[in-house]
Amino acid sequence: MDKDNSPTSEPKANLQSKLHKNLKTVMLSVLGVAGAAIVPIWQIYFVETSEVVIEVASINRNDSPQFKVSLDTDELALLEPYIPESQLYEYNRLGERGDKIDYPEFSIGTLFSAYDKAKQDLKNIANTKANLQKSIERIDAYLDPNNLNYPLIEFRVSELKSWDLSNFIDDAEAKYFENQVLTITRNYSQMDFNQDSEPNINLAALKFLLNDVKEDITDVIEESSMRHERLRDDIRNIETQLQKLKAQQVNHHTYFTVEVVASNAGRVSTSLRPLALMRVQISDNNYVDIRLKMQRYTEQAELQPSSTNILHFRSGELNSFPKEDQSLINTFWGSTGLVRLYAMDTKHNVFTSNQIAFVDNRNQKFILDKLKEVAAETAR
Repeated sequence: MDKDNSPTSEPKANLQSKLHKNLKTVMLSVLGVAGAAIVPIWQIYFVETSEVVIEVASINRNDSPQFKVSLDTDELALLEPYIPESQLYEYNRLGERGDKIDYPEFSIGTLFSAYDKAKQDLKNIANTKANLQKSIERIDAYLDPNNLNYPLIEFRVSELKSWDLSNFIDDAEAKYFENQVLTITRNYSQMDFNQDSEPNINLAALKFLLNDVKEDITDVIEESSMRHERLRDDIRNIETQLQKLKAQQVNHHTYFTVEVVASNAGRVSTSLRPLALMRVQISDNNYVDIRLKMQRYTEQAELQPSSTNILHFRSGELNSFPKEDQSLINTFWGSTGLVRLYAMDTKHNVFTSNQIAFVDNRNQKFILDKLKEVAAETAR
């Protein structure tokens, strides 16, 4: 029998013929299955990914609001009259003033403001004493029965208010004097009237009151003279102490805030971790790492596709850093240090920022230099 025409060769030939005819269909099916598997992987790793770029917009060094100073030296105690009363007394919820605080503490800004007022007061001391002395002379004129130009019976509260006693004595005391003058000269329900229907003013009470006012003003002049004499002698010592306190605050009680522009040019969102690292490069092998924490993390951390967020980071206070790092930061702040910021997202991708100067200038120099460069090119 011919081998090629055997019964077993016919099914085999038919199978090969069918496979040949359906090869194209089979290949297309295989390619379709493979493509279906490859496309999601390609989309995940090459198309639908986040593309994050971070840029440091500004670095600011801020004074800690927790750093307070008491008036614990004789020189600093001279500044108390120039500090707002609201910081010297206790107040209840209704805003009513209570007891004076035993050991009040103040910010450096408050003390420098008081110092400026004290310096100005030294210049105005002659005018102040002259005005107070005029008030005493006017009281003497009203108390002199022979001075017909200022009869005591015509003294009114408007005269007292014109002396601005609240600028020199306790506010409550000044208000008390005004109320008493009103009671003596205007409380008609408590007065007797003469035959001409004119009120009989209690001149003895008014005289006693004006002597009280005169005594208070005299005390103010004497105390003011003594205080200003000491102030004049100690004004330079006060300035020296304040400058030392300011240096102490700057060197140990400041913190950094960093503004970062974070852009996501990708097609999927991502979230940054709340911690970031700011490296201050001093030289090739010398640097300081500053740990930063994102502010309002729950609101700012997520970067949506094709979006830009302004992020704010804050460091701890300088006194929490190692002493060696504190020294380097204080030495190179505002000079030759350069900064980069490093951030990480929840997928452990690390992003590196641009490099800017370690200085509190909101990166203005870089911006202005770039604008000048473009302006020069445009003018050509």
